[in-house]
Amino acid sequence: MFNFSVFLSALGISFSQIVGIGPQNAYVLRQGIGRSHVLPIVAICIVADVLLIAAGVLGVGKVVAGIPGFVSVVTWAGAAFILWLGFKSFRSALNAGGMTLDGGVERDRKSAIRTILVVTLLNPYVWLDTVVLIGSVSSVYGEHGALSFLIGSLSASVLWFGAIGLFAGKLAPLFTKPFSWRVLDCVIGFVMLFTAAMLIYNYGLSAPLPL
Repeated sequence: MFNFSVFLSALGISFSQIVGIGPQNAYVLRQGIGRSHVLPIVAICIVADVLLIAAGVLGVGKVVAGIPGFVSVVTWAGAAFILWLGFKSFRSALNAGGMTLDGGVERDRKSAIRTILVVTLLNPYVWLDTVVLIGSVSSVYGEHGALSFLIGSLSASVLWFGAIGLFAGKLAPLFTKPFSWRVLDCVIGFVMLFTAAMLIYNYGLSAPLPL
């Protein structure tokens, strides 16, 4: 039976985890502003959240976290890729050719899809926030509240990424000048560096490099 109070709790908890600025949101925002492959990117983010949150609510989080070496591999691979994205953002900020809607956004469809997949699936925070954290919180409501919690969590994902895809393009007029792109790329670059540093500090230092 659907429980509206559980639904609202899940909606709020999930929003608090999803809305924070990170590599995934930064990339979706940039592509949204440039109006480039927004639909497939947003769809991938939502589908990934659907699968990961559902896995967490259904109890898969404990199983995944228990796989030997899983956290280590995902942490170091994710940190390396996020650092690369940060480097690309700073390089774009210094490149005059990338300071327009035509040159500052990933235009190749396959490349854009590949990037959002890696940013999503190789970011340990995504796994920890969806599968582990949200999954653990959902257990508080028991089996009778699992469906309501799942619907609330998925609604947060759909609303958030849908809003970015729908409204980010409205900011396009503000990015007709190179300075706007330079500021955005620098902000994204620092976000990427901070995320990678926190990954290594919080998880990488306690997990040996996968050999």
